[in-house]
Amino acid sequence: MKAPIPSDGARPLKVLTAQEWSKDLLVSWLFQTCIKLQTSLDRCFLSYGLTMQEATLLLRCVETQRTTPGKLAAIVGRDKGKVTRFIDRLESSGLVTREMYARDRRYSIIRATRKGKQLASDLRCVFDSIRTELFLGIQESDVLQLGAMLPQLYKNASNINSGQKSGPVRRRRRIEIQRSTANDRHTSDPEPSEHILRPSHKGHKVTSPTAYAPSN
Repeated sequence: MKAPIPSDGARPLKVLTAQEWSKDLLVSWLFQTCIKLQTSLDRCFLSYGLTMQEATLLLRCVETQRTTPGKLAAIVGRDKGKVTRFIDRLESSGLVTREMYARDRRYSIIRATRKGKQLASDLRCVFDSIRTELFLGIQESDVLQLGAMLPQLYKNASNINSGQKSGPVRRRRRIEIQRSTANDRHTSDPEPSEHILRPSHKGHKVTSPTAYAPSN
């Protein structure tokens, strides 16, 4: 099969193999699932005035009885500064207390208050419901296989583009901005570009790789 020739005279686009299309589709599904999961999880805790990560931190404070911001940061996989802001909100809501070390005020001990402990019992029920609903219709063996695969996938995702130099990227971005500015003098504002891995049939329900593939 010959590669399609762009009308602007650019180099022909590469024709992807079935395996490459399948991987592109998987990336698209992962990307969309992450967004949907974050939105759905935060919605679950909206009535409690918390985000999912804040609810997770509160539960860990209750379970450990006393902990530190550094340990909490490791649990949720966020930097210590971000976790400190989560703790600030929990503390302002009266759900946790923060006790500074007498010898070094840079370190603190976090404990759940009575109010936080009472709320944690309700949050556990919410997490149980999430666990049940998220893995509904999925075999236990598939869950275990996914759990074994995700750590490597997470590591690979962290390494994407890690060896690229940032200089050329910044230069190309500046060129694109200049071109957009020049075009704006003669035309209306350009339409925002869509993600390269978006579904090609927007709004259609997809159940298999043959149903749709990411558009180029």
